[in-house]
Amino acid sequence: MIDKQKVEQARNTDIIAFFEKHCGFTFVQRGGAFRCRQHPSLAVKNDHLSWYWHSKGVGGFGVLDYLMKVENMPFREAVGTVSGISLTVTTATSQREHEEELTKTLILPEKAGFIPYRLYEYLCNKRGIDSSIVNRLIQEGKLYEDRRGNVVFVGFDEHGKARFASLRGTHGDCCFRMDCTGSDKRYGFNMVFSQTERLYIFESPIDAMSHASLENAVTGDKDAWMRRDRLSLSGTSDTALLFFLNKQHTVKELVFCLDNDPAGRAASADLAGKYAEKGLRTRIKLPIGKDFNEDLMDMVRKIQLEKAAQHKPSSDICI
Repeated sequence: MIDKQKVEQARNTDIIAFFEKHCGFTFVQRGGAFRCRQHPSLAVKNDHLSWYWHSKGVGGFGVLDYLMKVENMPFREAVGTVSGISLTVTTATSQREHEEELTKTLILPEKAGFIPYRLYEYLCNKRGIDSSIVNRLIQEGKLYEDRRGNVVFVGFDEHGKARFASLRGTHGDCCFRMDCTGSDKRYGFNMVFSQTERLYIFESPIDAMSHASLENAVTGDKDAWMRRDRLSLSGTSDTALLFFLNKQHTVKELVFCLDNDPAGRAASADLAGKYAEKGLRTRIKLPIGKDFNEDLMDMVRKIQLEKAAQHKPSSDICI
């Protein structure tokens, strides 16, 4: 039986806070509603509950409606999803509550007990990520597939203990994503192997992996990606970056590779200025498209077209 109190809490959850935590969306108030920066056709009314996604032609009241109508979740799973996310719905959090949040125990989803077919299908085929990168990250424990077929990205502390994990759905065009219960955002997913003076910063693990895959493709060297260090912020907050720099004193230069959209460009400029004031060299490297995965997929499609053209039978008639 579903706990009625949890259902009631889920129904009254601030949907803007949910979108920010669950999907990484950010909002700006315009008139009588809040508009999503990443998806301008998504609007939330001032009650923080009523929403409508114009491009999809669907709307509703509250988080449960969104999960069931947009992400096709069963009711019970939707309630569990909302209950498993720690949402900040007030404008300020006390120091005591903040400390309690940081000491939560991370609950990792159970690994799939077989070859991670969905993980490879999603990351390598659908997203174009270099399989050698995927294999290495799996070996490092930074990447795995859970029993529901989600991709799990894991961040570790200095003792090798998992402290952060985020999920990414793999079914169709599903936009499902969330942080696991007890995740500590200070320990972001990273691809740090060389500990060089330069650190590349991304919004998501997939963008970091895409940037690495592009480097492998351009250089023709399957190990090229390991000579650069990359960190995912899981959004645009610099919580993970600030903590990383406090632990890695070799870093002298930061390269901000956030999304090429209004929110990403604004965050890049703010962060570059902030850390330049701290004495670090900073620069901004925006992708050509919206993000580095879009750039990677453009390159993959171009290569596929070139290969198809090379194998196309000649139309000339020999007599």
